[in-house]
Amino acid sequence: MHKFRPLASYRYNTALVGPDKLASPPAAPRLEDLIKDKDPGYYIYQMSFADLTGKRRQVEGIFGILELDLDEPPHPTLNIKTTNLVRHEHIFAHEQTITSGTEVPSDTIDPLVVRPGTGPIWGISVQNMLKVQTTHKNPLLASVKDYDGVVHQVWQITDSSEKQRIATAIDTSQIIIADGHHRFARSLKKLSMSPPGTIVRLLCFLTDLSTLQAEIRPIHRCFKTRLENTEVLDRLRKHFIVVPYDRPSIGIYQDLDSLLILLGTLVLKVKPQEGAGYANDAILSQAIARLLEARSTQYITDIDKLREKVKMDRTKIGIVTRPVTIDQIRVAALNDMPLPPKSTMFYPKPLSGLILGDRLNI
Repeated sequence: MHKFRPLASYRYNTALVGPDKLASPPAAPRLEDLIKDKDPGYYIYQMSFADLTGKRRQVEGIFGILELDLDEPPHPTLNIKTTNLVRHEHIFAHEQTITSGTEVPSDTIDPLVVRPGTGPIWGISVQNMLKVQTTHKNPLLASVKDYDGVVHQVWQITDSSEKQRIATAIDTSQIIIADGHHRFARSLKKLSMSPPGTIVRLLCFLTDLSTLQAEIRPIHRCFKTRLENTEVLDRLRKHFIVVPYDRPSIGIYQDLDSLLILLGTLVLKVKPQEGAGYANDAILSQAIARLLEARSTQYITDIDKLREKVKMDRTKIGIVTRPVTIDQIRVAALNDMPLPPKSTMFYPKPLSGLILGDRLNI
């Protein structure tokens, strides 16, 4: 089961620290740099930004503490090596996890799950009951522009009726994990290794599905292969439609009409054959990586950096993918068919230093 409760936040004073520390806070912040709220409440967090096409967007959500307990049946899709897998009936992962991201010694699970500054789990409320735009909020607590030009603003909600409404809305809602799959998986591992009655508390940022304006960016692949280029091309042409990419530069992924393969200086458009059944580029890229015997995979968001890596090492292949849609994410999560690991990057992300954690727990 899960519950969503208020917190009395502590955060960096934006008059004393810059965006770099707000984005990547140290594990042990200086107390003189912090502001601590006296009373518990929820927090409205707003991010205003321009996407890669120049369109203005605004992401609004609510910060609180997500409490999890062990009261659910096993879930086979989570990639955690333990004999007692757990699943939360109303919380769904849209991506698989990487084993190395969830395997931690039992004595280090606590700090990895709840250490201040690690950032929140980002969840999406399927039932759309948060209604942030119409929520009454207190005066502005913080406003800062990061190095990418994103404006981050924070308000607290202390009105008792609003707090009760928010708690009820989330306690009865299905939640899709947008970001933080490995932290969520580690929390489930902690529960599976703990006695009955154990509760894990996670800092959580929640948004409504219907009003979500986050930019869902793809995460591209770079991997090594033992195959020579001629063998790579033969395998690709046997299973897919392969044609040269005829533009001088790749530009941004919004301009692409297919997945791209980077092979040395070659850039190839790769499309599935008719009826192949690949729902999106995330699934297609996984199939291609297996076909080409990928190893030592790196996950890269910058296309230019990906091209440089491939040009500098003839044993490397790059895959440039297009993003999955929010509806594809919803279908994958709610139907227990999570996408491959590292398929999506939700942008922008909240600055960890603006809400570090719950003052009542330190």
